Amino acid sequence: MTFTAIVMYPNPADIHFDEDYYMKTHMPLVETTWKKYSLNSWQVTKFPNALDGSRSEYLIMATLEWESQEALQSALKDPASANVFSDIPNFTNQKPITLAGGKL
Repeated sequence: MTFTAIVMYPNPADIHFDEDYYMKTHMPLVETTWKKYSLNSWQVTKFPNALDGSRSEYLIMATLEWESQEALQSALKDPASANVFSDIPNFTNQKPITLAGGKL
């Protein structure tokens, strides 16, 4: 059964988020670092506005699909994962919110 990890970036008024860096540098780093741990796919969604037109609570959401929960846990234990997390300040001033779970 696949396992999903979601990374969401808050969208306060003072947010800095370099989308170009994120898509061209950070996400390829994620893929290169974790592909060997059965990261099957990833996608990024931008939410500039909520459905009612107001400012969205979160601006960016990355969805990472893994072969299993164990695959994700193994990836996070790899010392190279530190490079993924230490890269975050290079594209945003926000701390991401993370979620993980399996499909019902």
